[in-house]
Amino acid sequence: MPPTISEHSRYFLKFSLERMGDVKVCVVCNENITDRAMKAKDQFYHENHFTCATCGADLKNIPVFSKDGKLYCDADYKKNFVPKCAKCNEYITSDCVRAMDQSWHPEHFQCYGCLTQFTSNMSYRAKDNHPYCEHCYTDTVLPKCGGCGDPITDKAVKALEKQWHIKCFVCQECKTTFEGSKNFYSMEGKPICGPCAGAEEED
Repeated sequence: MPPTISEHSRYFLKFSLERMGDVKVCVVCNENITDRAMKAKDQFYHENHFTCATCGADLKNIPVFSKDGKLYCDADYKKNFVPKCAKCNEYITSDCVRAMDQSWHPEHFQCYGCLTQFTSNMSYRAKDNHPYCEHCYTDTVLPKCGGCGDPITDKAVKALEKQWHIKCFVCQECKTTFEGSKNFYSMEGKPICGPCAGAEEED
């Protein structure tokens, strides 16, 4: 009797021992089998050739898997052909989500910020190989304006080691805009125009 094996992969094979009747040829060495034959996926093997293609383990009493005409033990089949989840690093033996050039268990494809599981009708944004929902991406990933503190989703001005909404990068005293490359000064980390800073502007 073949061993009972959990069918977690579609490549799982049941094998059988067959007594000699018609002449059978070993698929590994192409020689006739004169004793008991091992059978897997309509192919026959000498008992000593019924082994894992990677580690050489005897497959008569353990789970058997096949790929491209070769037999594998459970461990080597998974190592060579079964993807690992990008979050838990465990093998994915059933449903699989492909995203960001990685594989995920469906329950592990979650927002990196709030851990909400993504569904087929949800969008995500990627940052540093992590998926984010729109809310968390806006709240935690996007740069914050040096003026109002809100996330910057459009064009920004880089100044005073911060990023600013264009509408927020104005003199902190008179609210004059600095568009057109107008000079500005810094007071306590905030932009201020020349007149408000007490400096004379050149024509």
